[in-house]
Amino acid sequence: MTLATRKLDVKGRPTEVLAAGDGEPLVFLHGGGIVEGFEFLEPLTDRFWVIAPLRPGYAGSEPDPPLTSNVRVAEHFRDVLDELGVERTVLVGHSLGGWLAATFAAHFPERVSELVLASPYGMHVPDAMGVNMMAMSPAERYAALTNKPEIWEGRVPSGPDPAFEAARGREIESIGHFIPGPFDPDLPETLTRISAPTALLWGADDKIMPAGMAGHWQAALPGAPLTMFPDTGHLLFHERPETVAAIAEFVDASRAAS
Repeated sequence: MTLATRKLDVKGRPTEVLAAGDGEPLVFLHGGGIVEGFEFLEPLTDRFWVIAPLRPGYAGSEPDPPLTSNVRVAEHFRDVLDELGVERTVLVGHSLGGWLAATFAAHFPERVSELVLASPYGMHVPDAMGVNMMAMSPAERYAALTNKPEIWEGRVPSGPDPAFEAARGREIESIGHFIPGPFDPDLPETLTRISAPTALLWGADDKIMPAGMAGHWQAALPGAPLTMFPDTGHLLFHERPETVAAIAEFVDASRAAS
């Protein structure tokens, strides 16, 4: 089922949400970019009511006033769920969205049934640092993000495109208001507050959040299974359908074990 765009008024902030499906809620928190699209979520709509809120500064989500911390972003997502009438959800986050999903689960544990973190940002691992995206050209960034460059076909302009570039600049500006730097110094303490069953998914060839980070996340989340996907880059959900299937598989396994 194709995700449809919906506009919400979230405490006075126009917020764009993509959603489809009729099952129990599953909320997906996106990473630093959305150029790659959300079509990968469509197989999950057979089982879940899939909801992908776009952060302030992305597409039709109003950036002002800026959100100035990860906790403020988590509070905004709580308000989005309140507006939608969602009391409890499976929560999935990728990259920057994984960090924000972990923040949300730590601060609002009663709202999260299961948590899936895919190549999340935030852990300080000096011997497994990713590439410096800010020092790269746009073409270099797109190449570093995935092992499948065909993902960008029809999504990234071949030449100058002021509107496209302005949208990307708006996204980067919004991130700059709340991201603490190359890592989150408060993350270890945040992770101790997560009570929801949690799974980690990772691409073995991830150049943005290298696979060497994965074990540190797993150590900080005792009992969290880690699935490593070979020959897979940072955009794991776009590269391998089995990474998307792993979300529902984890939910099923977690509930069977409880």
